[in-house]
Amino acid sequence: MILLAAAGLLSMLAQVVILRELVAALFGVELLYVVALGAWLAGTAAGALLGRGVAGSRAVVAVALFALGALTLAELCFIRTAGVIVGAVPGAYLPFPVQLACVVAATMPASFVCGLLFPPLVRRAAVVGVPPSQAYAWECAGAAAGGLMVTAMFWLGLSTLQVAVFTAATAGIAGLRAVVSRSVPFLIAMAGIGALASVVVLGPARGWDASLLRWQYPALAAVEDTPYARIVVTRAGNQLAVFANGALAFDTEGTSAEAFADLAALQLPHPSRALVIGGGMEGVPAALAAHGLASIDNVEVDERADALVRRILSPAGGQKRAERPVRVIFDEPRRFLEGAQAYDLILVAMPPPTSGETSRFYTQEFFAACRRHLRAGGVVAIRLPAAENFWPPPLVRLVAAVVRALQTEFPIVSVIPGATMYAFGSVATLPDSAEPLVQRLYERRLNPRLMTPPYLRYLYGNDRRTEVRGVLTLLARGGVNRDAAPVSYGYAAMLWLSKFYPRVAVGVGSTAAPGVRTGIAVCLALVAAALWWGSRTRARASVTVMLVVSAATMALETVALLRYQVANGVMFVNVGGLLTCFMAGLGLGSWGGGLPAVRRRLAARPWMMAAAVLVAAGGVLLMTRWPALAGIAGTGVLLATTGGVAGAAFAAMAHERPGESSRAVGSLYAADVAGGAVGAWLAPLVLVPAFGLDGTAALAAVAAFALVPLCLTLSSRR
Repeated sequence: MILLAAAGLLSMLAQVVILRELVAALFGVELLYVVALGAWLAGTAAGALLGRGVAGSRAVVAVALFALGALTLAELCFIRTAGVIVGAVPGAYLPFPVQLACVVAATMPASFVCGLLFPPLVRRAAVVGVPPSQAYAWECAGAAAGGLMVTAMFWLGLSTLQVAVFTAATAGIAGLRAVVSRSVPFLIAMAGIGALASVVVLGPARGWDASLLRWQYPALAAVEDTPYARIVVTRAGNQLAVFANGALAFDTEGTSAEAFADLAALQLPHPSRALVIGGGMEGVPAALAAHGLASIDNVEVDERADALVRRILSPAGGQKRAERPVRVIFDEPRRFLEGAQAYDLILVAMPPPTSGETSRFYTQEFFAACRRHLRAGGVVAIRLPAAENFWPPPLVRLVAAVVRALQTEFPIVSVIPGATMYAFGSVATLPDSAEPLVQRLYERRLNPRLMTPPYLRYLYGNDRRTEVRGVLTLLARGGVNRDAAPVSYGYAAMLWLSKFYPRVAVGVGSTAAPGVRTGIAVCLALVAAALWWGSRTRARASVTVMLVVSAATMALETVALLRYQVANGVMFVNVGGLLTCFMAGLGLGSWGGGLPAVRRRLAARPWMMAAAVLVAAGGVLLMTRWPALAGIAGTGVLLATTGGVAGAAFAAMAHERPGESSRAVGSLYAADVAGGAVGAWLAPLVLVPAFGLDGTAALAAVAAFALVPLCLTLSSRR
């Protein structure tokens, strides 16, 4: 049982280390993160299928555990040096096939070993009378402990390399436990490995971490792995550049912060109180203070990143940092906004809405909250990436969805096009020409670097402004960016793909269009029919039930986490706890489903499995109607319930063929993780952009009805 728990713990640790490195190395592109997660689950499924024929000897288990620890460190080094290996330009995207190859090469070996371990360990457990359902529960318990452990380590300030060293040491201890039966030698070896790992983690690992990162950042000045992102600062002469998860956030020679602050502050004749959401490290609040505001609140999420950047930037003198009128608050911005006082000006300086993490600051619901906290005549200001001349269709639709959300809440919206597009919303009249802004610039005696009087006249007077405004108004009818239907999420994925395949940009349409939704629904129905037709035997039906349940529960898990993210922010320490709730529910469901009394009831009433999935989907849908359910407690209970459904399904299907359960469990485990891979790919890449969060949960409920004929197949052949 100890080895099963250790396998689950190591699987979680290795997965987090590798996926976190991929996110940082591939510029934080959420699409690739989803692909990597699916690839990890697919590799686990392949390993489990092969593991069905692997003997459960001590030597085999020990070698697999040792290999998992070594692969975790090796994959980390590979990810950090992959760009150099393929000859890529530092800071540039790798060709898309190369990126996919790197994702597969980084995830498949370690995940394959994780899957390979499970069937032999189940065989060893069966020798001492432990059924597959309880063996699965032990592995899930180890994974839950690993989720809490790795979250705590990142929160305490350990880097990814330090966590990888800890993972390798833990794998070494588990491997020794597999081959050393006597307790005294094992305890001595465990103490030695633990002491050595502690010295390495607390000592030279920090230096090794910086040395490895210099392959990616030759001018590295400082680095910090926070619970939210990897923050890297590079130095070239007097210029400093700050990267978040590999993507350039800002540099000290840029004018983006000053331009945004100036253009927003000039919209009002006498702004007094302002709120800046994000942008503190970039210098937006400091630039805004130059306009003489009496009070500026700057809400930031990542306190550790802010401290690192301020510490590095202070001696550089590359930015004005007017601290007196600026009050920095570290909190979840949407939660802070709900309890804040009214402002004259709200600046949204968060990254663009290219992921579920950032889209929540550009939705209709968020703009409605901003409107409630604006004084009479107040202004909300946003900025979005755009283009001076040709706009790819995904970019136009992305910007249009956000502008439409702003127009839904504010009757007056002013759009200023350019390489960066600025949009301002208000219930009062906004300047429609540059002259009021120029007059205010003179009155405040400012000498901006970019927003000079001639440039302001150019921005407001060129014909592109009228043209862009007309295009956005026309295309905005295609959808509004909302919390429950993040239109920008799908468009951002298409926009990123178009960097490598321009035809994607030319031919893309709305992912939420009725025709697209109908096509997706028809495809899902055909897949369900094919699965039912190919599962007319008892053995195939049990595997298919596990596949469908796993895919449905993974989709529900994704929706629940996105709902939590929208309501409470990107608090990775809480999300780690929520994932632990899911794994704990998975283990408890498998343990409880394997109890004789429960197993007999499931066998007599096979439709109960479909009903359980239906109940879990209903719980996710209720999160929309009762926001209190989207809190930490409600989401945790819901995820535990969803995991319990999947765990109970595994237990029930494992006992469908008791005479051959030692081999069948490998197929069921492979179906479990393969279904998870399908759900991990489909939910964020296809279903959420097309159907929204509620629609995705509803489709999971429909999948419950698809389980009914499969369960009847099992019942009729029992």
